[in-house]
Amino acid sequence: MIKQYQQQDVDIQSETLEADGFFKLKKICLRHHLFDGGWSAVFEREMCVRGDAVGVLLYDPQLQKFALVEQLRIGVLRRQQSPWLLEIVAGMLDKPDEDCQSVAIREAEEEANLSVQALEPISRYFCSPGGSTEFFTLFCGRVDLSQAKEGVFGLDEEHEDIRLHILPVDHVLDLLHQGTINNAMSIIALQWFQLHRARLDALWHD
Repeated sequence: MIKQYQQQDVDIQSETLEADGFFKLKKICLRHHLFDGGWSAVFEREMCVRGDAVGVLLYDPQLQKFALVEQLRIGVLRRQQSPWLLEIVAGMLDKPDEDCQSVAIREAEEEANLSVQALEPISRYFCSPGGSTEFFTLFCGRVDLSQAKEGVFGLDEEHEDIRLHILPVDHVLDLLHQGTINNAMSIIALQWFQLHRARLDALWHD
């Protein structure tokens, strides 16, 4: 049987805070058990310390439309494409009294001015475990888009300038297949939707 290593198979020698701004950056000095036995040499890694995040794909099953948001993403600067990305609604789990469902509901209100009527879990995953602690929980959220209007939302104190788009499902899926939507959480959510669309429509049928 292959041994499954656990947290105790990592020996952290030291941990220092290198930067403490919008992100925290830590330098970790560590060693770990090797698959062939014994311990690795001691080595250093930088780790971006991020809190857990929540994303929600906002879907109106009656109209067969999504509500997606567009905003500037600093990590896309100096790429060939525009740094304004089309995404699902998302936010940080940064209040001690909130759970993931509450964050999904709150972010839908803040970023899209929409009320979530029901939530269906999609996935939980590490965003970039080679260098970041960030962990995502994704939902699909039922919304009523019959009276919704596209506009600009977000919190000024968080420097958010978020544009809401209300788009037909099939058009969004075309954008996914073309590679226009190319951020991980939106790809995961939309591919999940393709697999579960019929079940979801039956579940949320009025």
